[in-house]
Amino acid sequence: MFDVFELRTIKLRDALLSLSQLDQKILSIPYFTYDEITALNDYTNLISFRFPQYKSRTKVVQDFKICFPAPKIGALKNLVDHFNHIFSCTEYTQFFSAPIFFNDFAVQRYDIQSNGIGVHKDAIRYRDLIIIICLAGESDLYISSERDGAQKTFINDHPGRLVLMAGPGFKNLGTPDKRVLHGVTNITSGRLSIGLRCDIHKD
Repeated sequence: MFDVFELRTIKLRDALLSLSQLDQKILSIPYFTYDEITALNDYTNLISFRFPQYKSRTKVVQDFKICFPAPKIGALKNLVDHFNHIFSCTEYTQFFSAPIFFNDFAVQRYDIQSNGIGVHKDAIRYRDLIIIICLAGESDLYISSERDGAQKTFINDHPGRLVLMAGPGFKNLGTPDKRVLHGVTNITSGRLSIGLRCDIHKD
């Protein structure tokens, strides 16, 4: 599982190229096998979750449980190692401001009919590339051009897909205020998701 083979490296290279050319710097591609998603689901059953503040310091609703920092065990460790290895290849360095190393690893669980997470931008300290992986459930990941989320565009992040979102430093993002406004809504049957980020404040 999580093998690095030619089709995957080509798919990721093409995805990063497309991401660098999009106005809204977020992109979803098919990526994971059924066995990989199943293994990730199995290992999330071994970890503990807590509730964050219902509203963040910027008043964004956060109606989920979180495991952060998530332990790097089994398939979860293999996932992080996979992306740290694959993005270390020289053919990807043109897209990043510095070598990629995902040192921020979180798992989020949303209950059925949760209020999700309101429209927000990821913190400015998360550089270059953010990865979002939905493992289970029915929900809607969306982006918006407005802070009130009035104009939504939905992103396909069904289990098996990989969502790539640009952070400060990513090629052609522009200034950090161009970070993507996004949120999660319509949690009809729960949601289990993983987030990988490069936090410049961590070693």
